[in-house]
Amino acid sequence: MEYGAYLATMKTLAGCVLLFLPALILTAQETVDEASIVKFRAEALDRSQIMHTMHYLSDRYGPRVTGTPNHEQAAKWAIGEMTRWGLKNAHLEPWDFGHPGWLNESATARIVAPISANVKFEVVAWTASTKGKVTGSLMQLSLPPWESGMELGPAKVDFAQWVAATKGKVRGKIVMIGKAAIPSVDSLRLCSGCQTIE
Repeated sequence: MEYGAYLATMKTLAGCVLLFLPALILTAQETVDEASIVKFRAEALDRSQIMHTMHYLSDRYGPRVTGTPNHEQAAKWAIGEMTRWGLKNAHLEPWDFGHPGWLNESATARIVAPISANVKFEVVAWTASTKGKVTGSLMQLSLPPWESGMELGPAKVDFAQWVAATKGKVRGKIVMIGKAAIPSVDSLRLCSGCQTIE
């Protein structure tokens, strides 16, 4: 082996040793606190509060849109639970959300012509209330497809442009957004005996 090749090999080897030496030293110094691991596992397996917490947040307080009464009640419940668990200084901090609170207390709809039928629907969050009963023609509106990478929706400017272009079409109408969810025949069940309708 030539001296130049030998020197290059030695430099490479020295570089590798210097690169991996700190990792080897840190690995050698790591200690595992087995007693703490046993305590963590026992806490998770024997005294878990996950299902209790999920029950309260999901079933009792239900949907919790930011700024709603359900959100505030769930937050106060969580503070009480954390305090009961022994955590100190659990509290709410004020912040300006920029919207008033919102809660869908009641919403019903009925087709009145050419036939009479109930309409099943969900209210879009932050939808303003009507001043009592309203009657009008119905319009189905599909949101435009957003560009790839916009899973959380369009940019504020893009959405504002879409609203400006659409608002003249929907003025004075009852607007249903999206496509109707039609259950398959296989999923319909009769209450008596719970037999599948075919």
